[in-house]
Amino acid sequence: MPQFEQVSVFSSLIFWSLISFGLLLFLLKKYAFPPILEMLEAREKKIRGDIDGAEELKKQAEEMKKEFEKQLATAREKAETIIHLAHEDAKKQTEKSLADTQAKVKQMQREAEHEITSSRNKLLAEIRSYTATLTIASTEKILNRTIEENDKKRLVDESIEEVIKELEKTHASS
Repeated sequence: MPQFEQVSVFSSLIFWSLISFGLLLFLLKKYAFPPILEMLEAREKKIRGDIDGAEELKKQAEEMKKEFEKQLATAREKAETIIHLAHEDAKKQTEKSLADTQAKVKQMQREAEHEITSSRNKLLAEIRSYTATLTIASTEKILNRTIEENDKKRLVDESIEEVIKELEKTHASS
């Protein structure tokens, strides 16, 4: 085998390869590895700091979320209270409006009753006046003489009472 014949070259190659490797390892350890390790450590610290910062931000976000939920619950309670108060206020306003309307209707009814009573009394007074005049005139014609004042008053009162009774009977039957 021709490959094993060069063993003497091979051993010197191995020797110089080991020396080169050792020298390279020494130089890398002395000059290259410390900055690389420092960069790796700095990078690791930065990553750990970022992770810690992210965890802190996560905790803050959760706290803010809890606070926001509390504020939201408080706002909902306030809104419900405002709505409840508005409903009560509207109910009170409706009741007040209804009471005012009922009072106005009762007042209008009293005024109408008063007006009706006043008109009835005025009408009865006019009827008495006309009845009295008619009764006196017809009585004077029938008797063909003048009636004294006392008789006039008595006849007028009797006539008026009869007319009122008839009007009340007619009014009650309608």
